[in-house]
This record gives sequence, structure tokens and C-alpha cells, in this order.
Amino acid sequence: MVGHCDATSNSRDADPEVDATLAQQLQYSISDDGEHMREQINAVLTSEAYETLPALLMGAEVRSLRYASDRLANVLDEEALFEYIERWLAAPGPAPHLACQLLPHGYLLDRKRALAALPPCIESEDWTLRDAACEITGRLLRSDFTSMLGVLETWRAQDSLNLARSVVVATIRAADPMHLERAEPLLKLVEPLLPIRAPLVRRNLGPSAIGLHLLTHYPTATFEYLVKWSTSNDSQVLWNVAMAFSTPAAVPITKKALIVLRKLSLDERRLVWRAVSSAIWKLGRKRPDIIRPELARWLEDERRVKVAREAIKHL
Repeated sequence: MVGHCDATSNSRDADPEVDATLAQQLQYSISDDGEHMREQINAVLTSEAYETLPALLMGAEVRSLRYASDRLANVLDEEALFEYIERWLAAPGPAPHLACQLLPHGYLLDRKRALAALPPCIESEDWTLRDAACEITGRLLRSDFTSMLGVLETWRAQDSLNLARSVVVATIRAADPMHLERAEPLLKLVEPLLPIRAPLVRRNLGPSAIGLHLLTHYPTATFEYLVKWSTSNDSQVLWNVAMAFSTPAAVPITKKALIVLRKLSLDERRLVWRAVSSAIWKLGRKRPDIIRPELARWLEDERRVKVAREAIKHL
């Protein structure tokens, strides 16, 4: 929950006679995580006072929202479910969050209708709702990979950074070493996003989706794509390549990563060579036996000396 930690901290220095309302709020924050909140949700559902759920869930954690949405979906028919989704998405407060958590249930009943409601959540001005919608997009891709892949390809083609980010986050959630057949489709899914310079997308792409997840779960296929992408002349694409090698997943393939990083280290554009330097020093901390001799050679090479000096600062 948001805000309760500060309230608890401040209360320690306040007058010992804590006001009754604050005491109730503090108690509520403690009970929200557990059985008490579930009991309140169940009581609302038993009384069929569904309209009061958003108020009850004000400030609640995602687990409570998911519990409420799961229980509510079990008692509503298809039309009623979508009526609540549409009404709550347009309402203020926590109602859109509850509606968003209902969308996976709606997807099982009417895929087209549920998917029409998801992009507005992803484009919301409320970043917490955007994040929740991205997570749900990932859940849907993971559970219905083939169908959702086409949907995300359509979203990817739209001129929206938020939708592009949702594609990246969904890729992270769908990457699974138990599904090796997903490797190439996921790599192809993110490939057109590589030139995007906006931090909202790139920070989630090279270092995270590609480096932490795809390279971890699909090392052979991902390395082949990284080699292919390293031939690009786009500095942002090359940044993503270098930053993918800055992750723990690159440590087992340090020698192979160096083949690519040596080439990128010759790029004079700051965005690229600084990313190479970052990858080198992070690999160097784990594999100094390989990286330190390489840096010694780079120090003797005027084309690479600035990259080596920057990396050595962190070793």
C-alpha cells in the first residue's frame, strides 16, 4: 500500500493520543495484506454490493485487487462483467485498477472486447495503471502466445511509446526456458523497437528484456541476433546490443561477447562506446581473467584507449 509507512513512522513522534481515524487507517494498512481484507471482499460479494468494491480497495495492493477481480469474475456473467469493466475504467480512484484486473477474465469470454479495453489502460496518465496493464499484457502473451503475438505486432506498429513499452514488458513476462519455440518470435517482436531512443523503451529493452531475460533463457538464439544487430549503423541499436552484454547472462559467454564488443569499441559515438565500456567493466568484475588482459591491449590501441580507461575506473 502507498503511504502507510510514512504515517506509521510519523506517528512514533506524534502525541501519544493518536486520533481514532488515524488508528483505524493504520489498522487497515496492517490488515490489508491478509485475511481481514479477503473477508471484507467476500462480505461485499456475498451481499452483492459490487459497486462498493472500488472504495473498499482504495490504496490496496495488487494481490488484493487480483483476489477481488478473481472472485467477482466467478459471480458475474459475461455481459455484467464487461459492464463493470467499462463503467469502472471511466470512473475515478481505484475503480480503473479493478477493471484492469478483470480484463484477463474478460479475455476468456470475449477476446476482442477485452483487448479493446487494454490499450486505454496502457496509455493512462496514471503510471501505476500503466504498469498493471503492461503486466496483464504479459500474462495474456504467456497464456495465449500465438494469438497475442499478432496483437502485439499491431501495437508495436502504432506511434505510441507506452504501447511499445508494453510490448517489451510482455516479452519479459513471456520468455520461458520451458518454451524454446518462443525464442525467435520474441526476438523478432522486439527487433523493430531497437532504434527507439526514449528512455521509457530503451531502459526496458537492451539491459532488461534482451540482456536479463532473452539472453538468459535463449542464449544461443539471442547471441545470434545480437551479432546480427551489431552490424547496424544506428547508434541506439548498437547501445542495446552493448547493454545486453552488461548483464549477468553475458558472463558465461564472455569470450563470445568480446567478439562483438571489440567491434563496437571502435565506434566513436559516445552513446555506443560508453555502453561498451559499461559492458566491459561489468564483465570484468566477474571474469577478470579474460577482461583485464583485453583492456591492457586496448590501452595500447589509440582507437580504444578511452573505452578502456573508462572501464578501468570501475574495476
